[in-house]
Amino acid sequence: MKKLLGQIALATSLTLGVVATTQASSTVDALSQCLVQATTATDKTTVLQWTFAALAQHPDLNSMSSVTTAQKEQLDKNLAQVLQRILVEQCSSQTKAVIQADGFEAVGTSFQELGTITGNEILKTPQVKNQLNGVLKHVDMGKLVTTFLTPDIWNKLGVIRGQ
Repeated sequence: MKKLLGQIALATSLTLGVVATTQASSTVDALSQCLVQATTATDKTTVLQWTFAALAQHPDLNSMSSVTTAQKEQLDKNLAQVLQRILVEQCSSQTKAVIQADGFEAVGTSFQELGTITGNEILKTPQVKNQLNGVLKHVDMGKLVTTFLTPDIWNKLGVIRGQ
């Protein structure tokens, strides 16, 4: 059971880029760069789909998704193939260096940059932009401005007020 929990923790840290250390070492940076270069658009889609299916398992979200058991199994297989290819074949020396220098958990840290890039690409999608813009029409911008744009902030922005 303990081994299974360790494997689940590893898979989660690898795919979601959970940070186990506070500062990235040069080996982590090298692996991050390799991951970014080795990951194809198809790989990013695989990670995105798996992440969606995993998040949909949360009790607050599962009623909003209809991912089948067969689809989840296929997504698990697809992600495992991507992770194995990238870590074992394409970025093997960098992965080994991270494990030796910083420990096994630091491999997950290397996925942060890849996660950031993938996240930025997702936010650029017109459909996602439209959804985000939908939120903005319900935000009281006047309240935000009066709450956060104090005279001190205005002065820092180069607008001198109250003098």
